[in-house]
Amino acid sequence: MRIRPLRAADSEPLAELYLRDREFLRQWEPDEPDAFFTPRGQHESVAEALRESAAGRMLPWIMELDGRPVGRINLTNIALGHLMGASVGYWVPRAFGGRGYASSAVGQLLEIAFFELGLHRIDAYVRLDNAASRRVLDKHGFRAVGVSRGHLHAGGRWHDQVCLQKLAPWDDGERLGPGFDDAYLAPTV
Repeated sequence: MRIRPLRAADSEPLAELYLRDREFLRQWEPDEPDAFFTPRGQHESVAEALRESAAGRMLPWIMELDGRPVGRINLTNIALGHLMGASVGYWVPRAFGGRGYASSAVGQLLEIAFFELGLHRIDAYVRLDNAASRRVLDKHGFRAVGVSRGHLHAGGRWHDQVCLQKLAPWDDGERLGPGFDDAYLAPTV
């Protein structure tokens, strides 16, 4: 299983996956209109994700196995400059759950985020009752930093979520990124 950038051509296969998981998703995800679960709705959703990516606010990927999508993973709320962080979110359809795809995807995303993009911190929010997602993040060294009350509306009510964070493996409390040194910080004259 590998992650690869989301493409417009992923709309139809994603619509099939979302439609199959629609009832299951009601308890976990914000309510979506009926159109979201159609090829046209996914085309619009994918197009929006690609626009956000072009603007530098999001990096959307597909989890892919043998040429077919088995989930999504996104890096969102990308902040550069003095923050150098982002948030991760992912979804694996029930049919593909429990096979390690989410864990593999998070591992691949962390490599990209920390060593290709030079980000310093990745955040994730997980509902208190989502033990499977929590295990994925725990496996990759995310640490709980607090609870966000009433963070997400899904299944007809507001849910608290645990905020977890992972700092870059190269973090020493001083460096701005992997391979940067004090010369990078020196003013130019």
